[in-house]
Amino acid sequence: AGARARYERALQIQERRLGPSHPAVAQTLLHLAATDRIAGDPAAARRLLERALAIREQALGTAHPGVAGVLHALGFLDYMSGDYPGARRHYDRALAIREAAQGPEHRDVAVLLTDMGLLLSATGDLSGARRAYERAVRISERALGPDHIGLAPTLNSLGALLRYTGDYAGARAVIERGLAIRERVLGPDHPEVARSLMDLGIVLQKTKAHDAARAVYERALQIRERAFGPNHLAVAGTLSSLALLDRATGLYPEARQRYERALKIREGALPPDHVDVAWGLNNLAALLRVVGDYDAALPLYRRALPIVRRVGLPDLTWRVTFGLARTYEQKGRLDDALPLYRESVATVERLATQVGDDSARTQFLATDNRLLPYDALTRLLLELHGREASQGYDREAWALLEARKGRVVADALASARPAVADPAARQAAEQVQVKERQTRSLERALREELETTAGAPGSQRVQTLTTLLAQTKSEYLAQAQAFLARYPQYKAQFVDQQTVDPKALAKFADRLPPGTLAIQYFPAPDTLYLFVVAPGGSFQVRSRAIAQDDLYGLVREYRRLLNAATTQHLPWVDDGSAGYRDKVLPLREVSRKLSALLLEPVAPELATHRNLVLIPNDLLLYLPIHALTLAERDGSTRFLAETHAVSYVTQLELVDLLTPSLPAANVPLLAVANPDGSLPAASREVRELARIRSGSTALEGAQATKERFLSLAGKFPDVHLATHGVLDAERPERSYLLMAGPDEESQHLSIAEIASLSLGRNGMAVLSACETALGEQVPGAALTTLAAAFSQAGAQSVVASLWKVNDETTRHFMVAFHRALATSGRAAALQQAQLAVLRTQATAHPFYWAPFILIGGR
Repeated sequence: AGARARYERALQIQERRLGPSHPAVAQTLLHLAATDRIAGDPAAARRLLERALAIREQALGTAHPGVAGVLHALGFLDYMSGDYPGARRHYDRALAIREAAQGPEHRDVAVLLTDMGLLLSATGDLSGARRAYERAVRISERALGPDHIGLAPTLNSLGALLRYTGDYAGARAVIERGLAIRERVLGPDHPEVARSLMDLGIVLQKTKAHDAARAVYERALQIRERAFGPNHLAVAGTLSSLALLDRATGLYPEARQRYERALKIREGALPPDHVDVAWGLNNLAALLRVVGDYDAALPLYRRALPIVRRVGLPDLTWRVTFGLARTYEQKGRLDDALPLYRESVATVERLATQVGDDSARTQFLATDNRLLPYDALTRLLLELHGREASQGYDREAWALLEARKGRVVADALASARPAVADPAARQAAEQVQVKERQTRSLERALREELETTAGAPGSQRVQTLTTLLAQTKSEYLAQAQAFLARYPQYKAQFVDQQTVDPKALAKFADRLPPGTLAIQYFPAPDTLYLFVVAPGGSFQVRSRAIAQDDLYGLVREYRRLLNAATTQHLPWVDDGSAGYRDKVLPLREVSRKLSALLLEPVAPELATHRNLVLIPNDLLLYLPIHALTLAERDGSTRFLAETHAVSYVTQLELVDLLTPSLPAANVPLLAVANPDGSLPAASREVRELARIRSGSTALEGAQATKERFLSLAGKFPDVHLATHGVLDAERPERSYLLMAGPDEESQHLSIAEIASLSLGRNGMAVLSACETALGEQVPGAALTTLAAAFSQAGAQSVVASLWKVNDETTRHFMVAFHRALATSGRAAALQQAQLAVLRTQATAHPFYWAPFILIGGR
């Protein structure tokens, strides 16, 4: 308030003595605008900046560096307000002026590029952000020298970006360089050195270099204790990082001591209801819960809960509500746990919307954490259903599973940032996204204000931000719902709109064609649950007692034994060979065990329904359930695919596409084959398809470029891609299909580019050479994301492979599949292709005929 009063007085004096349009007035307006922005009044700041811009343009001309300075300030205001397109326009104009007037190597250009890097990172253009940071570093090096302290902030930003993108080696190098500069210029014991050490410690801990991380954290602790004293808040933060490392390495007593000391510091320095106190309470309570001391954890969680509810900090709220719910559950207080689990899930869904914020996004992408509330609530609902079957807990559990999968896919697609093909929808989405970003920016500003010591709930800035946030969020939600009601296929554009109404389950059951059975599998920690849905609204939950780890162990063992056929040809019938004895017989036994868990509980329904829609979760998506065996009355066994047509569904919204009618036969097909020359049989494959499918167009070898495919794809309902598909286990949005081209950029058909296609209605995408992995952080996410990308592009169905087989076997399979499409639906055609390969003795082993699954509509 004092600073603003001084600036206002200076402005009044300048306007009287110099006139309202003098350039000096513009400079004071800039100071006032910065004060208003910091105080949480962006509208007032914008009015002042726009007046300053008009003064400088009139007095100095539109191409003067002084004009660029105001444009830079306007761009930063847009960025902080969530108006990223506005920020980009102002930054671009400011950059053009500075480069023309001051030269491309001026220090002011570097400062602007650093802020542009923040914007590009927030909007998902990570490569653009990296280029901006690296150019800013080069300019600063030339202008100031390679060891100038002015380089440190940009190096920090670049290091954070590299860490976020998973380039830990690059991040470490950049952070260590910034650390070295600070040590040389400021001395080895300066608090800014401790800041760099903390950043370095995070990278070291991420890369499991625990001893090195410990040494770095301990040095940072010593610096901060000497600089600030043993009871400073910065010391508490360092103690918490060390305690987290202790917990990760199993040093629970040491972690407890550090968490207790950190909490004591915070309680001594801050009000008892401060958010940092709540963080300290949660950290200690979580550790106590992990070691089983629930009685000690419970009062800490209870103290933290009212604080986080008042503050509204999502990343902390979900942790406290989840931890308290888990503690109640462990103590047998299920009725107390249920509402807290629900609150935790709802909070995670709000947290998901903060993907524009780098730190929140990093937390949100820690998928092993963010999905815990979904799984815990689902498990509890099913346990309660077993006690009270009439309360609808089973349907809520189903809907929760669907929301969980929708969240993962929407997050991945949002990270890929695909363009919206429909021009009208694209324009409408952009308008809603501006309001969404404004909402997230206000949430971030309120969170940061509440995290400061001065951020008391009754402060003027907190009240202003709270009121503005409530109004902006209400407007955003109304606009988002209106958009999705008109354009439901673009649901993934808004990550926070992934909830599923349990009533949708009744609609799903009613839409199932006669003779079709749907089964969803949910592996809880100690029980496998099967949701069984039949036409006419029949809905049941069944279970088998097996630990999730044991079930997933069987899935991994099945895939390991199956993959033995990669290096040696294996029979399926006993031929007396060592290969059968050592590889096939164990596979048959594992298959029998999995069948007992996944198929035998629904044996009565399987006898009366010949069409199956399977909805696996997590690692089960990578199990070819259609290749499991069922015992016949005569004691023989048959594969499920021999008796049932099977399709897989990854999300409930895809099931809405189910229809009893068959897709149109012989629609035009665009086929891509062998773009890199490594799949010679794929070229023969698409040539044969051209003879089977009239109106087909084939792109082979060097002609199969991304540019050519993108220009043609919109003219074809069906696309067939006989090319390598690389699914990224850790970052699903980075998966791609390989195309012909001179460099990596032109060779990778990305998730964003796939989702931005506009394929013909009710079409199908066939991917005949995908490479998938079981090592994902969220198992199944990469394949699910790929299917969702094609779904957004308009494809009703996706045929994809769970593992790669030789291209000659794939050719036989795909020719049989496309031939069957002339007279059968897609699931039935896939079954016919499976049987065609299966009934050839040399390829009767599931490795050869079972890799392909149908995802989506029939």
